[in-house]
Amino acid sequence: MKKIITSLAILLLAASCGNSNDECCKKNEASCKSKKEKSCESEKSQEVSRVGNINAFEENLSAFNACKQTTSDKGKCKEYLAKAVCEYYGIEDLKEGSNYVDYDKIPKKLKELESWENIGDFDEKNINVALEKLNNFGKPVLIFNEDASYVHVVALKPNGKSVKSGKWGNISVPACISYFPRRKDSFTEKGVNYAFKSADDLTIWTKK
Repeated sequence: MKKIITSLAILLLAASCGNSNDECCKKNEASCKSKKEKSCESEKSQEVSRVGNINAFEENLSAFNACKQTTSDKGKCKEYLAKAVCEYYGIEDLKEGSNYVDYDKIPKKLKELESWENIGDFDEKNINVALEKLNNFGKPVLIFNEDASYVHVVALKPNGKSVKSGKWGNISVPACISYFPRRKDSFTEKGVNYAFKSADDLTIWTKK
């Protein structure tokens, strides 16, 4: 009889331990899941923190327009695009010492930087590559015209809309930010075709 009671006690103890182990496993799984979720949240937080000032393009456009209204010197008010790009992405690539690079000196500056690369001409394939880097990896993308007497530079608008342009070979033209030193219709979200007459001599650059 004692042997039977002892055997039953051992079985009950084993079952209790089994239930306890299951609970421990569940707790461990919950703990692991919680850690994974926290890790994902941390990564997302780091991704968001890469953007410096999300209002940089609008704020610098206002400052740029105000600057043009208060000076007639054509050599002034040239630094605002570089300043906006640096502030938005939290970078200092477009600076020379403590000063931001003038818009017409940006092409030369990009070619000197090992941290930037030329994607190529402004065509459908290269536009898609640029948009992937811009929207999926948070990389700034700049477009400018080459072999022209008048240099103009624009920055692609993060998560901006693309529109088909019949005049430009029916390609999807992405939205950009453009500060015009001479024109009065600067903007922070219109198609690249509003900033340039033709796509023929445009080239695309992005941060690696």
